[in-house]
Amino acid sequence: METAYDKEGTYLGKLADVFGDPTRRSIYRHLRGCESPQSATEVADVFGLHRTVARAHLEKLGELDLVVTSTRRRAGGGRPAKTYQVADSRLEVMLPPRRYERLARLLLRLVDDALEPEVAVAAAAALGRDYGEQTAEELAGDAVQSPVRLSPRAVLEWLDYSGYRATLASGGDGETVIEVHNCVYAELAAEHSGVVCAFDRNMMCGMLGVDTSVHTQTHALSSGDTFCRHEFRL
Repeated sequence: METAYDKEGTYLGKLADVFGDPTRRSIYRHLRGCESPQSATEVADVFGLHRTVARAHLEKLGELDLVVTSTRRRAGGGRPAKTYQVADSRLEVMLPPRRYERLARLLLRLVDDALEPEVAVAAAAALGRDYGEQTAEELAGDAVQSPVRLSPRAVLEWLDYSGYRATLASGGDGETVIEVHNCVYAELAAEHSGVVCAFDRNMMCGMLGVDTSVHTQTHALSSGDTFCRHEFRL
Protein backbone atom coordinates (compact mmCIF):
# COMPACT_ATOMS: atom_id res chain seq x y z
CA MET A 1 0.00 0.00 0.00
CA GLU A 2 1.38 3.42 -0.96
CA THR A 3 1.03 6.46 1.26
CA ALA A 4 0.55 9.92 -0.21
CA TYR A 5 1.41 12.94 1.92
CA ASP A 6 -0.48 16.21 1.51
CA LYS A 7 2.11 18.28 3.36
CA GLU A 8 0.91 21.61 2.04
CA GLY A 9 -2.77 20.91 2.60
CA THR A 10 -3.77 21.58 -1.01
CA TYR A 11 -5.72 18.35 -1.08
CA LEU A 12 -7.66 19.07 2.09
CA GLY A 13 -10.16 21.54 0.61
CA LYS A 14 -11.06 19.17 -2.21
CA LEU A 15 -11.38 16.30 0.24
CA ALA A 16 -13.74 18.33 2.42
CA ASP A 17 -15.84 19.17 -0.63
CA VAL A 18 -16.10 15.52 -1.67
CA PHE A 19 -17.06 14.25 1.78
CA GLY A 20 -19.26 17.22 2.59
CA ASP A 21 -22.11 15.35 0.90
CA PRO A 22 -23.62 12.71 3.26
CA THR A 23 -24.75 10.48 0.39
CA ARG A 24 -21.25 10.48 -1.08
CA ARG A 25 -19.79 9.59 2.32
CA SER A 26 -22.22 6.69 2.60
CA ILE A 27 -21.37 5.45 -0.88
CA TYR A 28 -17.67 5.52 -0.07
CA ARG A 29 -18.24 3.56 3.15
CA HIS A 30 -20.37 1.09 1.21
CA LEU A 31 -17.63 0.52 -1.37
CA ARG A 32 -15.10 -0.09 1.40
CA GLY A 33 -17.23 -2.98 2.61
CA CYS A 34 -17.71 -4.56 -0.83
CA GLU A 35 -15.56 -7.53 -1.75
CA SER A 36 -15.80 -6.83 -5.49
CA PRO A 37 -16.04 -3.72 -7.71
CA GLN A 38 -19.51 -2.22 -8.02
CA SER A 39 -21.26 -0.62 -10.97
CA ALA A 40 -23.19 2.65 -10.79
CA THR A 41 -26.42 0.67 -11.19
CA GLU A 42 -25.59 -1.57 -8.22
CA VAL A 43 -24.75 1.43 -6.06
CA ALA A 44 -27.92 3.19 -7.18
CA ASP A 45 -30.03 0.19 -6.16
CA VAL A 46 -28.50 0.16 -2.66
CA PHE A 47 -29.15 3.85 -2.02
CA GLY A 48 -32.37 4.32 -3.98
CA LEU A 49 -30.77 6.74 -6.44
CA HIS A 50 -31.04 7.22 -10.16
CA ARG A 51 -28.12 5.59 -11.94
CA THR A 52 -26.81 8.92 -13.27
CA VAL A 53 -26.82 10.41 -9.77
CA ALA A 54 -24.92 7.44 -8.36
CA ARG A 55 -22.42 7.67 -11.22
CA ALA A 56 -21.88 11.39 -10.52
CA HIS A 57 -21.04 10.62 -6.90
CA LEU A 58 -18.68 7.82 -7.94
CA GLU A 59 -16.91 9.98 -10.48
CA LYS A 60 -16.47 12.69 -7.86
CA LEU A 61 -14.72 10.17 -5.64
CA GLY A 62 -12.63 9.11 -8.61
CA GLU A 63 -11.43 12.67 -9.22
CA LEU A 64 -9.45 12.48 -5.98
CA ASP A 65 -8.30 8.91 -6.62
CA LEU A 66 -10.36 7.66 -3.69
CA VAL A 67 -11.80 5.00 -5.98
CA VAL A 68 -10.38 3.29 -9.05
CA THR A 69 -12.33 2.11 -12.07
CA SER A 70 -12.36 -1.00 -14.19
CA THR A 71 -14.83 -2.76 -16.49
CA ARG A 72 -16.92 -5.90 -16.21
CA ARG A 73 -18.54 -7.90 -18.98
CA ARG A 74 -22.32 -7.89 -18.97
CA ALA A 75 -24.10 -11.24 -18.78
CA GLY A 76 -26.16 -10.43 -21.86
CA GLY A 77 -23.26 -9.02 -23.83
CA GLY A 78 -22.93 -5.49 -25.11
CA ARG A 79 -20.78 -2.69 -23.80
CA PRO A 80 -18.88 -3.63 -20.60
CA ALA A 81 -20.11 -2.02 -17.40
CA LYS A 82 -17.85 0.47 -15.68
CA THR A 83 -17.14 -0.53 -12.08
CA TYR A 84 -15.70 1.22 -9.03
CA GLN A 85 -13.76 0.08 -5.98
CA VAL A 86 -11.88 1.80 -3.17
CA ALA A 87 -8.28 2.62 -4.04
CA ASP A 88 -5.59 0.73 -2.15
CA SER A 89 -3.78 3.80 -0.90
CA ARG A 90 -3.61 5.97 2.19
CA LEU A 91 -3.48 9.72 2.46
CA GLU A 92 -1.92 11.50 5.41
CA VAL A 93 -2.89 15.17 5.73
CA MET A 94 -0.55 17.26 7.87
CA LEU A 95 -1.22 20.94 8.57
CA PRO A 96 1.49 22.02 9.10
CA PRO A 97 3.83 19.08 8.40
CA ARG A 98 4.48 17.09 11.55
CA ARG A 99 7.24 14.70 12.50
CA TYR A 100 5.37 12.41 14.87
CA GLU A 101 6.32 9.28 12.96
CA ARG A 102 10.00 10.12 13.24
CA LEU A 103 9.61 10.78 16.97
CA ALA A 104 7.72 7.50 17.39
CA ARG A 105 10.51 5.61 15.64
CA LEU A 106 13.11 7.17 17.93
CA LEU A 107 11.09 6.41 21.05
CA LEU A 108 10.53 2.81 19.99
CA ARG A 109 14.22 2.45 19.31
CA LEU A 110 14.87 3.77 22.81
CA VAL A 111 12.43 1.20 24.22
CA ASP A 112 14.22 -1.57 22.34
CA ASP A 113 17.58 -0.46 23.70
CA ALA A 114 16.42 0.06 27.28
CA LEU A 115 14.03 -2.84 27.91
CA GLU A 116 13.96 -6.57 27.41
CA PRO A 117 11.50 -7.55 24.63
CA GLU A 118 9.06 -9.17 27.07
CA VAL A 119 9.08 -6.11 29.32
CA ALA A 120 8.56 -3.76 26.36
CA VAL A 121 5.59 -5.78 25.09
CA ALA A 122 4.03 -5.91 28.55
CA ALA A 123 4.43 -2.15 28.95
CA ALA A 124 2.86 -1.55 25.52
CA ALA A 125 -0.03 -3.86 26.43
CA ALA A 126 -0.70 -1.94 29.66
CA LEU A 127 -0.51 1.38 27.84
CA GLY A 128 -2.92 0.12 25.16
CA ARG A 129 -5.34 -1.07 27.82
CA ASP A 130 -5.29 2.30 29.55
CA TYR A 131 -5.79 4.12 26.27
CA GLY A 132 -8.70 1.87 25.31
CA GLU A 133 -10.42 2.39 28.67
CA GLN A 134 -9.89 6.15 28.48
CA THR A 135 -11.27 6.24 24.93
CA ALA A 136 -14.33 4.24 26.01
CA GLU A 137 -15.01 6.69 28.85
CA GLU A 138 -14.73 9.65 26.49
CA LEU A 139 -17.13 8.06 24.00
CA ALA A 140 -19.63 7.06 26.70
CA GLY A 141 -19.72 10.49 28.30
CA ASP A 142 -20.25 11.58 31.88
CA ALA A 143 -23.62 9.83 32.19
CA VAL A 144 -21.97 6.39 32.25
CA GLN A 145 -19.99 5.32 35.31
CA SER A 146 -16.72 3.42 35.14
CA PRO A 147 -15.85 0.80 34.18
CA VAL A 148 -17.21 1.40 30.68
CA ARG A 149 -17.86 -1.47 28.29
CA LEU A 150 -18.53 -0.34 24.73
CA SER A 151 -20.51 -2.51 22.35
CA PRO A 152 -18.61 -4.15 19.47
CA ARG A 153 -20.52 -1.87 17.09
CA ALA A 154 -19.33 1.24 18.95
CA VAL A 155 -15.73 -0.02 18.88
CA LEU A 156 -16.07 -0.75 15.17
CA GLU A 157 -17.31 2.77 14.48
CA TRP A 158 -14.40 4.28 16.38
CA LEU A 159 -11.88 2.07 14.58
CA ASP A 160 -13.42 2.87 11.22
CA TYR A 161 -13.43 6.61 11.98
CA SER A 162 -9.77 6.34 13.03
CA GLY A 163 -8.75 4.83 9.69
CA TYR A 164 -8.50 1.13 10.55
CA ARG A 165 -10.95 0.00 7.82
CA ALA A 166 -12.53 -2.41 10.27
CA THR A 167 -15.37 -4.88 9.77
CA LEU A 168 -17.54 -6.70 12.29
CA ALA A 169 -18.79 -10.26 12.00
CA SER A 170 -19.88 -13.25 14.07
CA GLY A 171 -17.61 -16.26 14.40
CA GLY A 172 -18.25 -19.79 15.63
CA ASP A 173 -19.65 -20.43 19.10
CA GLY A 174 -21.01 -16.90 19.37
CA GLU A 175 -17.64 -15.20 18.94
CA THR A 176 -17.48 -11.56 17.90
CA VAL A 177 -14.92 -10.97 15.17
CA ILE A 178 -13.30 -7.64 14.32
CA GLU A 179 -11.12 -7.59 11.22
CA VAL A 180 -8.77 -4.68 10.55
CA HIS A 181 -7.75 -4.11 6.94
CA ASN A 182 -5.55 -1.06 7.42
CA CYS A 183 -2.95 -0.70 10.15
CA VAL A 184 -2.64 2.97 11.07
CA TYR A 185 0.80 2.19 12.50
CA ALA A 186 1.93 0.11 9.50
CA GLU A 187 5.37 1.66 9.14
CA LEU A 188 6.13 1.33 12.85
CA ALA A 189 4.67 -2.17 13.09
CA ALA A 190 6.99 -3.32 10.33
CA GLU A 191 9.95 -2.59 12.62
CA HIS A 192 8.42 -3.10 16.09
CA SER A 193 5.52 -5.50 15.59
CA GLY A 194 5.61 -6.94 19.10
CA VAL A 195 5.18 -3.58 20.83
CA VAL A 196 2.77 -2.03 18.31
CA CYS A 197 0.50 -5.08 18.03
CA ALA A 198 0.39 -5.52 21.81
CA PHE A 199 -0.74 -1.91 22.15
CA ASP A 200 -3.45 -2.29 19.49
CA ARG A 201 -5.06 -5.52 20.65
CA ASN A 202 -5.08 -4.45 24.30
CA MET A 203 -6.58 -1.11 23.28
CA MET A 204 -9.54 -3.00 21.79
CA CYS A 205 -9.88 -5.13 24.93
CA GLY A 206 -9.89 -1.94 26.99
CA MET A 207 -12.62 -0.37 24.85
CA LEU A 208 -14.75 -3.51 25.14
CA GLY A 209 -14.02 -3.76 28.87
CA VAL A 210 -12.90 -7.39 28.68
CA ASP A 211 -9.90 -9.36 29.84
CA THR A 212 -7.30 -10.43 27.29
CA SER A 213 -8.13 -14.05 28.10
CA VAL A 214 -11.29 -13.76 25.97
CA HIS A 215 -9.32 -12.44 22.98
CA THR A 216 -7.54 -14.39 20.26
CA GLN A 217 -5.71 -12.93 17.28
CA THR A 218 -5.45 -15.34 14.35
CA HIS A 219 -4.18 -13.06 11.55
CA ALA A 220 -1.88 -10.03 11.54
CA LEU A 221 -0.92 -7.50 8.88
CA SER A 222 2.52 -7.29 10.46
CA SER A 223 2.98 -11.01 9.74
CA GLY A 224 2.17 -10.65 6.06
CA ASP A 225 -1.57 -11.41 6.24
CA THR A 226 -4.01 -9.20 4.36
CA PHE A 227 -5.85 -8.28 7.56
CA CYS A 228 -5.75 -8.55 11.36
CA ARG A 229 -8.43 -10.82 12.80
CA HIS A 230 -9.44 -10.37 16.43
CA GLU A 231 -11.85 -12.87 17.97
CA PHE A 232 -13.65 -12.05 21.24
CA ARG A 233 -15.68 -14.44 23.37
CA LEU A 234 -18.02 -11.87 24.89
